[in-house]
Amino acid sequence: MAFENVKNIIKAGLSDAHVEVLDMTGTADHLDIVIVSDAFKGKMLIQQHQMVMDLLKESLKAEIHAVQLKTMDYATAEKRGIQLK
Repeated sequence: MAFENVKNIIKAGLSDAHVEVLDMTGTADHLDIVIVSDAFKGKMLIQQHQMVMDLLKESLKAEIHAVQLKTMDYATAEKRGIQLK
């Protein structure tokens, strides 16, 4: 699956999201995804990941084998010094 498609799927469900997708293995089916969205505010990490996995569930059935998620809100990203491209 094209990385832009993954970004678009996530942004369709989390309109304020900043999304970065990296290929972990060179096969484009093991993805490292960083998502920053204020929709995650006040939610536990597992809830944040469930939100993203619900968006990607159809793609996970056929095109994506594995994902590693890093999710946080914008305030957390700023505290951690994460530079948003």
